[in-house]
Amino acid sequence: MSDQYWLPHAEHVWVPGTTAREDGNKTIFNADSGGEIALPSESVANLDLVQTGQLQGVDDICSLAVVNEAALLHTVRVRYADQKIYTRVSRTLIAVNPFAALPIYSFKVVEEYRHAKDTMENAPHIFAIGKDALDGLKLHNRNQAVLISGESGAGKTESCKLVLSFVVDAVRSSEDGVEDQLMQTNPVLEAFGNAMTVRNNNSSRFGKWLDLRIATSSIEVVGSTLTSYLLETMRVTTQGSDERCFHVFFQLLQAR
Repeated sequence: MSDQYWLPHAEHVWVPGTTAREDGNKTIFNADSGGEIALPSESVANLDLVQTGQLQGVDDICSLAVVNEAALLHTVRVRYADQKIYTRVSRTLIAVNPFAALPIYSFKVVEEYRHAKDTMENAPHIFAIGKDALDGLKLHNRNQAVLISGESGAGKTESCKLVLSFVVDAVRSSEDGVEDQLMQTNPVLEAFGNAMTVRNNNSSRFGKWLDLRIATSSIEVVGSTLTSYLLETMRVTTQGSDERCFHVFFQLLQAR
């Protein structure tokens, strides 16, 4: 059986493929994604071989014997095609925006991760991030930080909401109902910094630091502050083609 190589691809970046034939100073490969890929024969020695497990769509990249860019991207792509939008790199989570509502955020799923002894034993999920943060707070009495990053439209805002909703559901309810107030206030605050762009109808045009205060003695939410930075103030007076100003202005006009 011929060796499989990771081949550069215009759309998928890397795809697995096998050698088909030689054509002058070029080597022709059969790509697993379909079609043929021709590469200079002298470059074949620099290609990475496909290793065992790299094509299976494992849930944790760290479980692979050999990790490279091609294996990581292919693993995430295979899982996404199977509607598994989360992939773990140890306790770091890769999330791919499905651009669709998936039935994976129910109360039953919340409880599954809330009562997990170790989230590494569960399937990769955004709720695992919230659970690990809560465990760090409760077991070690230390402040926890969840960093969510990605390009425009990647799903940062939605991921932040999901972590927040898990924490609110998992901790003890306070007497003054601050958890409900927090969830209801969040969309209002977003309206002052989110806008429609050519890439995303609800794009955050600012960075934000959400400070959620939880009493370690009772494990209940006692308060929250939101700090914004790098707000795209120029958008108030100047927007690009097919883009809009911040949501709040349209909401105020609609409410008249």
